[in-house]
Amino acid sequence: HALAERDLSPHPQAPPFRLVVERYPSENLAEALAEGIVSGHPDMPVFVLQPSEIEAFLAYLDSLGSKRQKPLRR
Repeated sequence: HALAERDLSPHPQAPPFRLVVERYPSENLAEALAEGIVSGHPDMPVFVLQPSEIEAFLAYLDSLGSKRQKPLRR
């Protein structure tokens, strides 16, 4: 997944995280992250996150969403 505001994901089937947050509200992802996500592509690595890591990751996703919603200042 792409991490920055404008970069591309290294894997074509992995959406940038900035788009993930638009598609899936973070509150809906907490349980999926705790149980393990079933991915849409077979080469996604398997990972297990601890509760504190899930909380940190969701905070990161929320920060991406808030960047997109903030009006530009002149």
